[in-house]
Amino acid sequence: MHEINRPTNFAACKIIKNKDMKKNTAVLHLKGVDPQKTYNLGGRVYTGMVTAKLIFTDPNPTMEAFGAELTKLDTSIKAKDGSKVKNQAVIDQAEVVYAMLKLLVFYVNVVADGDMGIILQSGFDCNNDPVQHGVPAKALIKRIEDGSTTCSAKIYMGALADADRYKVETTTTPDDAESWETALDFGSLNRLEIKDLVAGQKIYFRVYGGNTHGWGSASEPVAFIPR
Repeated sequence: MHEINRPTNFAACKIIKNKDMKKNTAVLHLKGVDPQKTYNLGGRVYTGMVTAKLIFTDPNPTMEAFGAELTKLDTSIKAKDGSKVKNQAVIDQAEVVYAMLKLLVFYVNVVADGDMGIILQSGFDCNNDPVQHGVPAKALIKRIEDGSTTCSAKIYMGALADADRYKVETTTTPDDAESWETALDFGSLNRLEIKDLVAGQKIYFRVYGGNTHGWGSASEPVAFIPR
């Protein structure tokens, strides 16, 4: 059996450890205040820090205050309907949560003191890790046109960052949450075409962007009449 040589000087050990720890810091990994991405990161941080409350004993801001503002952001995102007032409300609330995340990332770095394990427990990314992509942001349908065949519909939308798949749901009664059915799953952005629809019957479409982490928020429903 080979014996591992270990430093016998405790001070030397401490210096080496602190030198390594300086490489690890918690980071936001957010480019600007994107409401959905801010909410996704906020959710991870809230869950991580509440779960590890014996480590993060005195966060600033408190988890109660942070959770309340995070809930407000979720509510404002879900209430968004394209109006300028509601759009601005989402942006304003996202900025509130983003500002709190900047305070929390500072707090986590003080507590972690470079320890990668503690940083990752907080829900934040570590600067030495690749960017952890969450689910894509809310989808947006630009327009719907006649498809390549009779009674088909072609959906046009902008590409979503982090999305590598798209899902289309349809219904004739958009206010009934249980009525939505999946018409296309794991579709590509260039092939969002639904066929075999009923001529003259108004149908509503909504689209999700997704990746290996799950599906993002659905787009607002858009109506179309096949012919």
